[in-house]
Amino acid sequence: MYNETNTSQGATMDDFDKADAYLDAGEGAKAMPIFHRLAEGGRVSAMHSIAHTHLYGIAGIKQDYDAAFHWFTRAAAGGCPQGMYHLGMCNAKGYGTPVNPAKSFEWYKKSADRADEDAMYEVGQCYERGFGVAQDTAKAKEWYRKAASNGQQQAAERLGGLENQ
Repeated sequence: MYNETNTSQGATMDDFDKADAYLDAGEGAKAMPIFHRLAEGGRVSAMHSIAHTHLYGIAGIKQDYDAAFHWFTRAAAGGCPQGMYHLGMCNAKGYGTPVNPAKSFEWYKKSADRADEDAMYEVGQCYERGFGVAQDTAKAKEWYRKAASNGQQQAAERLGGLENQ
């Protein structure tokens, strides 16, 4: 189950906020040890932060797709919808793992089923393009509608484009 709070090993929300503030200030070297301590204590949001930092090479932390994939996998295993979304992206683009359209769709769908609007959009994209799943414009529209109703602007635009064809 997705675990946002964890009191083991002294982990508190204040620790996460402190690490996040370091990251925002460009001080990744100060943020990462805190995130790692929290992640090892089971904090999935810290796992996601570590992965995200490695994926984009933020705040002086080297871009490392293998590390990003590892930490997104751990976050997803903990129930983190954003970790699942990013595993979909990693499988779609080959970040830390070979390109695998079927796995990409699977992870996007798991995240979308947990109400991540960006993942809903990506599920629509997969159905529209036949990426990892059979092409199905009706299902693409259905997922674009879900994403748009949750505020995902690209989905609203894409839905409008498909409905005007």
